[in-house]
Amino acid sequence: MRNQNNEYISRLKLDDFQVLLEEFDIELNQTTQQSILNMIKNNQYALAHEQYHFVLENYIKKLTSEFTCQKILILLNSYFKPLLNV
Repeated sequence: MRNQNNEYISRLKLDDFQVLLEEFDIELNQTTQQSILNMIKNNQYALAHEQYHFVLENYIKKLTSEFTCQKILILLNSYFKPLLNV
């Protein structure tokens, strides 16, 4: 099951990610959306292991604001992280 979830995340399209952002009330320009989606796809190990979350957080803060970063972290922890911890 975990491999299927990793594959799902790896194949996630920007359109689908935009739906998730909407559901979590996160507003970002398309360039930032794509950057964060790429980060999610390419750093699944860091998403699954809390000791690496600070790296993701710092990257997101550089792209967005502190407030938006916290909203994105909620999305990562409540949607993506459970997929990777199955």
